[in-house]
Amino acid sequence: MLDLLLNPQKAERHPIEIVLIGIFYSSLSIFLGLWLFKSNSSLAIVFLTVLSCLYVVQGAMKMEERRENNWNSEKWTLKHHKPIIVMILCLFIGFTISFSIWSLVLPPQVSANVFAMQGSSIEQIKMITGNATNITGSISTILRNNLNIVLVSLVFALFYGAGVIYILAWNASVMGLVIGTVTRESLGLIALPIAFVKYFIHGIPEILAYITAALAGGIVYFAFIKGDLTKKEKVKRITIDTIVLLGISVLLLLIAAILEVYISALI
Repeated sequence: MLDLLLNPQKAERHPIEIVLIGIFYSSLSIFLGLWLFKSNSSLAIVFLTVLSCLYVVQGAMKMEERRENNWNSEKWTLKHHKPIIVMILCLFIGFTISFSIWSLVLPPQVSANVFAMQGSSIEQIKMITGNATNITGSISTILRNNLNIVLVSLVFALFYGAGVIYILAWNASVMGLVIGTVTRESLGLIALPIAFVKYFIHGIPEILAYITAALAGGIVYFAFIKGDLTKKEKVKRITIDTIVLLGISVLLLLIAAILEVYISALI
């Protein structure tokens, strides 16, 4: 497991093991957060989760920028970016599974402390989306809020490389709390798979949108670090790929908003 974490190239080839790594390190972060940062554990668990996986994501993004320079054909963008997209998505799934289970099995008072900030965020989201009076309004509200997160993901990647992993870990902790709460208030563990389906239907496209936007920013970030943005022959390729990735990100957000309103809400 340690070898997988410290070897981005190997990690890309083992999506199931990446899910397990996500589960392991987010679970470890909860225990360390409760032990070392009792009064601020809700934020500490996110930072500790990010810290544990930052190196492998940073390394994978460097590999993507290196591949960018070696591509000579205009292949489908998502096809040659698939390994890192799958890797980061699997990390997110692992985080979400872990946070969901721990928010469910921890004593209510402990769970409320561990996910205090996430709970406040959920209440704010309910207030914002609750103001929409019709389906069109709901879709536009959801899309607007998620576009803001895409923008933040892009900025984080542009200035911090793999800093977007914080956005993913935070969203995983919020989604995990929602899934755990819904499960606890219904049939318990039996309802857990249904809760995962309900929120993953629209949650996966949303996260893919954040990942593709972050990948676009990460490619530009590492190209700038290496000085590739001063080379005309490389700038064109990087610019085209970045625009395509951002376009795909917006399309995924629209799909996610429609799925959330028309399908997830009915489960």
